[in-house]
Amino acid sequence: MKRKKRNSYKFAGMKHSKRGKGSLALAVLSLLAGIGMVAFSVGSQGNATIYVGSAGLLSLCLAAVALVAGLSSLREESYKLFPVLGSLCSAIVLAGWVAIYVLGFSV
Repeated sequence: MKRKKRNSYKFAGMKHSKRGKGSLALAVLSLLAGIGMVAFSVGSQGNATIYVGSAGLLSLCLAAVALVAGLSSLREESYKLFPVLGSLCSAIVLAGWVAIYVLGFSV
């Protein structure tokens, strides 16, 4: 008979939240899209097309959806690593997008 290890731990079957992972992935995708659009706009000397602005607005909405998903995944019975990272990253990205749009309207 195999003897059980003395220092084995069991965490009651907890897993990482799928919505938390999705929230983090959406936040990173929104961030990468923003970096790409800024690079494209700088490359065209500020004369980007309306499609770049539309993609920026879509990325802003994507960051908002990521924030909602991250905050809702905090209520799940799972590890809190990905929900916290997803919520934090999406809040930072969303704040960046809002700042870009506010600066764009004020200038």
